[in-house]
Amino acid sequence: MENNENKKNIEKSFLNSDLILKNTTNLSITGVEKVYESNEKKLQLKVAGKNMIICGENLSISKLDVDKGEIEANGEISEIRYIEKSRENTNFFKKIFK
Repeated sequence: MENNENKKNIEKSFLNSDLILKNTTNLSITGVEKVYESNEKKLQLKVAGKNMIICGENLSISKLDVDKGEIEANGEISEIRYIEKSRENTNFFKKIFK
């Protein structure tokens, strides 16, 4: 019998992703592995192994399918960009001992 706790800790990984933006207000993304942050001004995601930030106003997630790695978001989207690494992954000691 498999332990359910072990299933929760397994992170999905995807090789490819698709991004569809309609009228700067409706966004669909596939290949989503993790949602780091979600608020009205910013969504921070891991998509196909890369970190992505979506900025705008009145952002909300309208659909999230963890098994398929799909997300749909609405709001006034002003920026979509890939970043090197997320803030959560920044090493605390590297900041102190620069």
